Amino acid sequence: MLFNSAIFAVFILIVFPLYALSRGTSFARVVLLVASYAFYANWDVRYLPLLWISTLVDYTAGRRMAASDDPRTRRLWLLASLSTNLGLLGIFKYGNFLLETASPVWTAIGVDPPMLPGGIPVGISFYTFQTLSYTIDVYRRQLEPCDRPIDFAVFVAFFPQLVAGPIVRASELLPQLRKLPPIRGEEVAAGMQRFALGLMKKVVIADNVGLFVDQVFAAPSEYSAFTLWFAAYGFALQIYCDFSGYTDMAIGLGRAFGLRIPENFNVPYLAVSITDFWRKWHMTLSRWLRDYLYIPLGGSRGSQSATYRNLMITMLLGGLWHGAAWTFVLWGALHGAWLAIERACGLNTSGRDAPLGVVRAIVQRLVTFHLVCFAWVVFRAPGFEDLATYVGRMLTAWTWSGAREMYGLQWAAVLALLVFGQWANRRFQLRERGWDRLPAPVQGFGVAALLLAAGLFQVDEVAFIYFQF
Repeated sequence: MLFNSAIFAVFILIVFPLYALSRGTSFARVVLLVASYAFYANWDVRYLPLLWISTLVDYTAGRRMAASDDPRTRRLWLLASLSTNLGLLGIFKYGNFLLETASPVWTAIGVDPPMLPGGIPVGISFYTFQTLSYTIDVYRRQLEPCDRPIDFAVFVAFFPQLVAGPIVRASELLPQLRKLPPIRGEEVAAGMQRFALGLMKKVVIADNVGLFVDQVFAAPSEYSAFTLWFAAYGFALQIYCDFSGYTDMAIGLGRAFGLRIPENFNVPYLAVSITDFWRKWHMTLSRWLRDYLYIPLGGSRGSQSATYRNLMITMLLGGLWHGAAWTFVLWGALHGAWLAIERACGLNTSGRDAPLGVVRAIVQRLVTFHLVCFAWVVFRAPGFEDLATYVGRMLTAWTWSGAREMYGLQWAAVLALLVFGQWANRRFQLRERGWDRLPAPVQGFGVAALLLAAGLFQVDEVAFIYFQF
């Protein structure tokens, strides 16, 4: 069930009134839970039991760890949570990838590689990390265990951010679920404004730019370096507007229901370094990797070589988290290497940490943006053969005739939309400074205009890019 589909409009028109009418009663949580399970089952009901298993195991583990002072018992329950969640993730997301990687072994023994049936359960990476943060925090005694099963079940399955984040920690959402905040008209209005912005970014920008991007990436050997670079810029625009658009819609829906979901983007393409980029892109994943992987590995507390190792391990696993393919591992390796180089050169900073001169800031932003775009090519490529062709031609196929493959208007449109995407994200995050003070009719007109644009320019009901992760 896509946010940009007609069936979702019907779904929300049924769920929200039921929730509003039951607000203040225990039935409100039942509405949220049933709606969330129905939302997930609409994708593939076969995978709904996986959500239930994670919920049951982690709720039980949290209660048992909190009730025990025996370190061994606590470790065993944490191990039960880790092995269950990571085991399910490994089997259903990486099982076929591992079997395919071992294809030389199958060939050597003269059998066809076995394959697991079915696809990847949508959102499994997101809710796995979300539930693991709960059990790890309880184990560390940084969080009190949830005492109501229904609260924990809603935390795991809350439908606005279930399948593509943001990755919400228990400490952020469970306190809100213990005592559901009241529904306020101004919060519903603000939430719908944010939802409309996200829908516009997804449908008007991401999906339409994606038509051009898909065409070029499908046959890179047919295009010049000019077009290949603009397709890389286009994919940077597409994935940003697609993913941040989903985040805007999730945050907007949560706000309409009276629940606050954390921000996930902060104008990442204006970053002055790769370190700064990861403070601004998919921020909830960056914090998760930092707190539950990088710091436990030792972080930057040891020698420089140990720090570089920890950065590389974190980014390699972060790349693999995105998808079961070696191109994602390479993408993570590139970011890990750049983070290590920045740290070695003293460039791991943001503009707030150390004031930068105007010229230096512009140069660093341009360099960072192009490093990110180059890595996006690795991320987007179907395989290494296509990647080699794409990168080879984008570095060497500089012909003036190739520059005419795209009309000037298209070039300008890609760049203008990229700038607009960053501007819109910042302005709407800060709308409390002005937008909310505008008269209600003006706000309503703005939302109506965004929804009209989405309806006029919608290509099709295109799935979000991050749904595959």
